[in-house]
Amino acid sequence: MIGNEKWKYCRARLEDAIVVVILVHWLIKTGMEDAFQSRWKQMSVRADSGLYREILTKIDVGPANPKFHTFSLGDPFYSTFINIGMWESVDAFDLAVGKYIPEAQIVERQGRQKLTIELEEFEFKLRERVILEVVSDRGGQLPEAALRE
Repeated sequence: MIGNEKWKYCRARLEDAIVVVILVHWLIKTGMEDAFQSRWKQMSVRADSGLYREILTKIDVGPANPKFHTFSLGDPFYSTFINIGMWESVDAFDLAVGKYIPEAQIVERQGRQKLTIELEEFEFKLRERVILEVVSDRGGQLPEAALRE
């Protein structure tokens, strides 16, 4: 774990399944969106990994009404993608996806620490992730997934 990054999570019963929701905020260099999407599709996980569903999204600026644009995630210097993952547990996520999360190299010198993290070529800056606590849910079934494991 780096800095104050906290992995807070809660398990919730949704249709008799334990679900942990994990968001990953990808900050992608302008013009490198296709390379990122291609790489994301290659980061597959086994069918028995504990993944219920992942949805890769990007900001849709189409609706002109400002009532649809009150969440400040975008920036003119990079393209924003949000991966929404629904997992059996944080451990299942870490086992399946942890290999794709870069580890920080820590060098200590004169009482200070220098953290170095390798980014993918398309990353503007380090992706951010958070585990969300499921408070409640509503709605029906999700549509069929476009990609299979």
